[in-house]
Amino acid sequence: MSEYIGFKAGREIEWLELNLLKNKTSLSKSTICSLSGEDETIVDEWISILESRINLYKQPIYSILNNRITPNYSWDEIPEYFLCLYYSFNGANDYSGGTGLFEKISAQALKNFLNGEVFILGFPAGKSFNNYLDDIGSVCFEDRILPAHYSYKDDGVDVVGYKSFNDKRSSNLYVLLQCAAGRHWTAKKAIVMNRWLKYFKWYSDNLIQSISTVDFVENEKWEKHSSTFGMLIDRLRIYNFIYEKNVDPALRLEVINWCNDKIAEGI
Repeated sequence: MSEYIGFKAGREIEWLELNLLKNKTSLSKSTICSLSGEDETIVDEWISILESRINLYKQPIYSILNNRITPNYSWDEIPEYFLCLYYSFNGANDYSGGTGLFEKISAQALKNFLNGEVFILGFPAGKSFNNYLDDIGSVCFEDRILPAHYSYKDDGVDVVGYKSFNDKRSSNLYVLLQCAAGRHWTAKKAIVMNRWLKYFKWYSDNLIQSISTVDFVENEKWEKHSSTFGMLIDRLRIYNFIYEKNVDPALRLEVINWCNDKIAEGI
């Protein structure tokens, strides 16, 4: 059974999905029971959760028939989603560069959702936060007001997405996105919108705050977290939008290499 990733309680669904995608091999209920050490009643609950999610994906990742789960993809066909699964399963304290990749993945999903453009703060490196703000103001025709304090780093925002009318005027649509690859994303502080309103001569009606997470956010937790962080972009939404268009080839190569390393390490 060495080809299977070890079971981890509390992350049962991620464990199932990781094994399905890693091996591109179907899993029967009896096999899942054997691998997890749980009885059929518990495994039935896991399968029921997966069944309830199937129709939420624009292109279902797996199918279920007669208590057998069959993957529709291998991990290298959707490596960006696999990276999200890995961090949801293991946490993001591995210093492997995957959190930076998650920011790029989130940015591309947001870009596709808006059918607009994005600034990823910190890419390219070597620029100050105020330099990035100047660039945003220049491209979006928004007048700068106050500089950011030197200690703010990125002031809680990893990606700025925008949908422009392309008429060289201000008052466009903006999404301020913080990216949270770690398990404890719900403990993060929400973006301080009042500070961001002082960086440009823009208005709160044009701004949306948002957060991306590697987790699948269940319905019973949705209202609580969306009321705190604004527009939630969870693993489901990332999947549904990042693959609407071809993934940037350079990003795809980086992510595949990263995933290969994790698989070689045994996840």
